[in-house]
Order: sequence, then C-alpha cells, then structure tokens
Amino acid sequence: MKTKYTTLLLTFLSIIVLSQNSNNKEFDREIFEYLSKTVEKDSTILETFILNSKPFSKWDIRPLEVKKVKALDSIYTSSQIPNFIWGAFSSQYMIPEEEAMQKPNVFLNDGFKYKSKWETHLKKNIEKFNTLSSSILQSSHKIFLNQITLQRVDAVYKENNTYWSYVLDQTSPYPISPDIYIDKKAKFSNQDIKILDLLKELNIYCAVKTYKGIFYLADGFTDNSYGIYFSPKNEMEQENHLFEIMKSDQAAQNYFYYIAN
Repeated sequence: MKTKYTTLLLTFLSIIVLSQNSNNKEFDREIFEYLSKTVEKDSTILETFILNSKPFSKWDIRPLEVKKVKALDSIYTSSQIPNFIWGAFSSQYMIPEEEAMQKPNVFLNDGFKYKSKWETHLKKNIEKFNTLSSSILQSSHKIFLNQITLQRVDAVYKENNTYWSYVLDQTSPYPISPDIYIDKKAKFSNQDIKILDLLKELNIYCAVKTYKGIFYLADGFTDNSYGIYFSPKNEMEQENHLFEIMKSDQAAQNYFYYIAN
C-alpha cells in the first residue's frame, strides 16, 4: 500500500514535468499550480482544503466526462487524479506519509460504520427524499452542492454571495481552471434554491443526477464517497466512473445505501 501511494505521487509529479516539456496545453500543471498558489496565498488550513476537495466541490479535479487520461506511456482513470492531488498536498501540509496513506481507508471505514445511521435517517425522512428526488428528476441540472460557505448548481458556484464559474478551455478534460468568471447577473432559480435547502435539511452535501438515478453524497474524500442512491427502476447503478461502487445494500424501495472508492 505504501509503495502504491508513493508511486501515485511520483506519477502525478511526472505528469507535471511532462506537461512542462510538451507542446500540448498544460492543463494539469496549470491547475496544480493554481491550487498550490491559492492554498499558500489564502493560508488555507487543512480542514478547508479537504472540504474544498470533496467530490464535486470546487477543487475536485476529476474529469466529469472523460473516464481515463493519458500520463506518460500509461492510462490512468480519472478517479486516480484526486489521489495524486492528496498525495502532493498532504506532503505540503506536513502530514506523515503513513497517516496520509491511511486517510482514505479511515474514511471508507466510516462509511461502513454509519450505514445503519443513514438507513434509519432515510426511512424517517422518506417523504422528503421522495420530494427531493422528484424535484431533481424534473430539473434540467445534474449537480447540486450545498456546503457551509459554497453552493453549486452544475457549473455555477455561489460563494460569499457572489456567483462565479471556471473559464474552461474546450479542449481541457478538467472541470476547473486558474481562470474564474464572476457573473453579477447570475442567480439560482427558485427550484434550485428549494433543492439546495432540502439537501441541507437532510444533511446531504451533494446530489448528482445520472442517466440512471441520483447519488446523494453524505460525505466524501478525494474520489471516495458514501450516502444514498435513488433509482426509479429500483436498481443500483454500477457502471459510473465517478462512483466506483465498493458496497451497496437496499435501504428502502427505490433507495440504496452505497459506499464508493
């Protein structure tokens, strides 16, 4: 495990080196430098870095559409990218390698530990979950994020009462960039606000709609998450590169408790 973790970190650093010596656009290096400079400039504490790096939060670098990316002479899944980021920044935060290496496992263990709690929570609030699921299915949007100081609907973020989005190059597979556009005219719709408010009420920090159902993320770390999955066909979704299902169990009609790594 330690060797694998070290290899991931070295591979990410190798990608950056490759970018610097390539004629291709250096999206990976630019994003890494952007995150590094932002963390340093804002004196970002570790807890905030982890919060911002949760799946689908503003520093989640995973390509949403591309399942795999090429690095050197090998192909890596997009879910491996946040592990590279965590490896690099855990070193920057002076976290011992063994502790950093075990962090994902500790998180996944929490997912197993809290299974009963979340199944009970679902059953007690099944009508609210049904209302939420119906609203999200009717919405044209796919991603709803509601954190303490940050909200997101698809590519639009709201932070400190300011609406903004990343300026993305059409050829980049990544969902973030060093460039940000502030839209003074943007606002979430009433439907969006109702969905975000209900997510907060149900202690769900993010909802992601796929073509098969809805993932409700109770918590997340790098590419890992656990929570509730809704399926209109009462079938657990298994083939999604953003959610590599480790364990799932039916918790109620049309709902499953899942753990993804």
